[in-house]
Amino acid sequence: MRTDRAYWTGLPRGADATTVAEAARRAEDRGYRGVVGTQVYGPPWAQLAVAASATTTLEVASGIVMAFVRSPFETACAALDLDHLARGRFTLGLGAAPKYWTERYFGAAYEPPIGRLAEVIEVVRHVADAARHRQAISPFPGRHYDLDFVGMEPTFAPRSAPLPIWVAALRERLCELAGSSADGLIGHPVWSTDWTFGPAMDALARGAAAAGRDPASVHLQLWVTASVDTDPAQAVRRARGNMAFYGGIDQYRPYFAAHGFGDVVDRLIEARRTKPVAECVDLVPEAMARTFVLCGDRDDVLGRLEKLWDRADSMVVRPPSWGVDPQRYAVLVAELETMLLGPP
Repeated sequence: MRTDRAYWTGLPRGADATTVAEAARRAEDRGYRGVVGTQVYGPPWAQLAVAASATTTLEVASGIVMAFVRSPFETACAALDLDHLARGRFTLGLGAAPKYWTERYFGAAYEPPIGRLAEVIEVVRHVADAARHRQAISPFPGRHYDLDFVGMEPTFAPRSAPLPIWVAALRERLCELAGSSADGLIGHPVWSTDWTFGPAMDALARGAAAAGRDPASVHLQLWVTASVDTDPAQAVRRARGNMAFYGGIDQYRPYFAAHGFGDVVDRLIEARRTKPVAECVDLVPEAMARTFVLCGDRDDVLGRLEKLWDRADSMVVRPPSWGVDPQRYAVLVAELETMLLGPP
């Protein structure tokens, strides 16, 4: 194990405060650099606050919050509160999330996602900078958010450092946005290795160049799905569940089609209209599972992770979860943790 590897881990979903606090303290004791709380589907603010209050050095991040399902001012307020609770250890991770979820689950506006997300970042920075300099918040006359803070009396706690903002991306345009406007880029859990080192990094570099920035200054956190098993067929079988979930999101079709799996996702999209993930697993071919999930035994997966560390600044490495029994998933998480960090 390399002790300089900045591994992060996830917080348990659907858990009570005691369980979340215990998980955060354990992550800190085990040597994780940070923990992430994910919005699927409710916001992660509460569990991140619990994790922050239970630890002293562990970093905490929203990984991710959906950017369009609440006002950007509310997002800024929540982020500033969390950073204060965490004593400067919080990072705001933002993502566009699927269009269907935003419009049909939350009833919020989505289009145009790139311009809208860029403006959310601007609003959050606008508010955070005012808080940092202890100034009144000036109006924000944006295209998507026209905000007037006249008469507002800021109540933010004093702060000394800028609020870090990371952008989650699947395809190139969001990678460009991270390069031009964000402090970090979160790689999607279904990024292939070829995509990571090819289109994703090329787009990050384009965005950084347009803003006169060094792309290496943008923190890259890769979210990697690893299915580890001495039985190759079992490793692939578990990976198929994740691909049945993500492949069934019609907005992701261009990404999978660029890898040659357009016909597969067409079938998955149609099947997922009426069937749960567990009933769609057999629609995923082995080649697709192996392309987007690190499948193999311990040595194989560790070797492929080592190649990703050539560019990654931090990683979240998790086993496949969709279609996996929760008790079995907990075992897989523990086994993967031992593989990455050594025995407890």
